[in-house]
Amino acid sequence: MTWPANVQPSRRHVFLVETDQGPDVLLRVLGPFALMGARIVGLGLTPGEGRQDLRIEVELEPDAAGQIGRRLDAMPAVRGVGLGWVTPV
Repeated sequence: MTWPANVQPSRRHVFLVETDQGPDVLLRVLGPFALMGARIVGLGLTPGEGRQDLRIEVELEPDAAGQIGRRLDAMPAVRGVGLGWVTPV
C-alpha cells in the first residue's frame, strides 16, 4: 500500500496565506494540507496588525495544490491565498 505522502512529488509549492488573527486559525489553515497528504517542508508566520501572514512550503502534486488553494480560499478566516512553486535544493 502506498500512502500519498510516499509518492514522489513533481515540485514544491509555496502557499502565501493572509489570515485573521485567532487562537485556532493556524490549525484550521493546516488542515487541508493534512487531508491531501502534503509534506510540509517549510512554515513561516509573520504577525501583523489584526492579521497574520503564513508562508507554507509543501511537496505534493499540482492537482492537489489547486484543491488546497480552493479550500483555503473558502475559509472565513482567510483573507487571501497566493500559490507558486520553487525548485527544491
